[in-house]
Amino acid sequence: MVVHAPGSASGSGSSQEFFNLAVYQQQQYRDAFNAAVAAGELKPLVIPWSFVGSFFLPLLYLSIPHTNRPWLYRMRWLVAAAVVYLNTRLLQTTSAINEAVAFATGLLAVWGTISALRLLIFTRPQWEAARVERRPRRTENGHGLGGEKEKPVAMVPPDESVAASLPHNEYFWQPFPATASYLTRLGWTADLLTACRGAGWNFSISSIPHPPFPTKPLDGNELVRLDLIPLASRTGTRRSQTYAAFFRSRLLEFTLSYLTIDILTGTMRHDPYFILGPDYATQGHPLPALYARLPLPAVTIPVLRNIPAFAGIMAGIHLYHSLLQLAIVFPLRGLFGARAELWQHPTLFGGFVPSVLDRGLAGFWGGWWHQTFRAGFVAPARWWFASAEKRPNDDNNNNDNNNNDNNNNDNNKPSPAPPLLEAFLAFLLSGTLHSAGGHTSVPRTTRPWTSIAFFTLQTLGIALQPILLPHTTNPNPKKTSHRLTNLLYTLAFLQLTAWGLVDDMGRAGVWLFEPVPFSVGVRMGRAQFYMQPKLEGATKGRRRNIR
Repeated sequence: MVVHAPGSASGSGSSQEFFNLAVYQQQQYRDAFNAAVAAGELKPLVIPWSFVGSFFLPLLYLSIPHTNRPWLYRMRWLVAAAVVYLNTRLLQTTSAINEAVAFATGLLAVWGTISALRLLIFTRPQWEAARVERRPRRTENGHGLGGEKEKPVAMVPPDESVAASLPHNEYFWQPFPATASYLTRLGWTADLLTACRGAGWNFSISSIPHPPFPTKPLDGNELVRLDLIPLASRTGTRRSQTYAAFFRSRLLEFTLSYLTIDILTGTMRHDPYFILGPDYATQGHPLPALYARLPLPAVTIPVLRNIPAFAGIMAGIHLYHSLLQLAIVFPLRGLFGARAELWQHPTLFGGFVPSVLDRGLAGFWGGWWHQTFRAGFVAPARWWFASAEKRPNDDNNNNDNNNNDNNNNDNNKPSPAPPLLEAFLAFLLSGTLHSAGGHTSVPRTTRPWTSIAFFTLQTLGIALQPILLPHTTNPNPKKTSHRLTNLLYTLAFLQLTAWGLVDDMGRAGVWLFEPVPFSVGVRMGRAQFYMQPKLEGATKGRRRNIR
């Protein structure tokens, strides 16, 4: 879209000066960041120091045995306080010259806090957590680690990676290795900290395929029934059975995501909304010509903006996740050991039909959308309701002195939190997580409350669906109409609330980031020009809104 200076005419042959608004705005952000660093107002994100609160401090503490040391276990509150302090300072003082890294800085600070508090306060990993590990197969006359006779379990390998390992190894549930070397304990704890969905652990979320959890006390003697891992979870998340199928699947995801991002990086720059956010009109930038000719612009324009925004978010998630899985399963297989086996790397998203078409908005968020942060989001509510049942007993005395209590996940389960309350608190934390990304971005024009509004409103949408459309939440013989209604309701509610997330990502400059190093498409965005006189008049006040 070309904007002509006042008094000029298109095609008149007069000399006109053009400029690229997106590139100009990028440079404005970077100049503002450098100026803020020079003035001591901001610090750049630095690895590994910026990860001390989120990763290294919990890693070091949780690697020290404390099940028989009540005084050391009570120190978890001091460690948690230190984590909160360090990540709060990170949120207040740190950003980055790169738009995506600046946004991710806020995500790191909040998610690092949520994840650390889950392991330090809301759960007891040294008592309750166990992971699937493999060891050399013992002879028929061999004994278990505790001297107890262990009966071999004959099982059909669930995939090609396990089939190659089974002739020589067996799989067991490994609790915290309290008597092992510190490096072994560090490895166990590092795996615990990075297992967001819990793949290969006895706290794996229900939306990914996993083996039956251990039923005995966690003593390291119970073997894992890998042959009982389903091909797909009830929400449609699937695992691959062969390396070839896994490679094709992840390579296809990576390629489609790469191409999608490459095209969107150019095309979205035709719209100043994705460069400056929803306040672009107040800065003198008109609608693109295509939008100006659309009927019902109040409806059609938001739809045409939300579609590429949603596609860009999905493509970005798939791009990095598929690349990470490919790296772990293939070139880094020797480094990750059992963590590189195929069954531990299911698809990121669930099945669209069993989740969205059969369950509507609740299935969209609870089954189809990636569940990377689910364990952290639901932990506070579950801990609170579990703790409420113990009162007025002293929680610390119970935790410190009873090493073998509550190790069985199937016995003495506390009453669950009310589903809607748990969902609301989870969405509230998700909104806080995303609003923190806007807070650490360079522009001061972000509005943190909008992301919180988007996510918390999803609870309202989930609660309203069975009231407004009761037939969609019960078995219905008219499958086609049932699924169509679920789809339309989900799309309509997301469309009505999407502004809360997409608007602030535009204000934060997220869409200016170019995630792919090499362009295989046409960078149409590089031909997106506006007249220099128009920009100068429209951006005089803009500098005041950038750090």
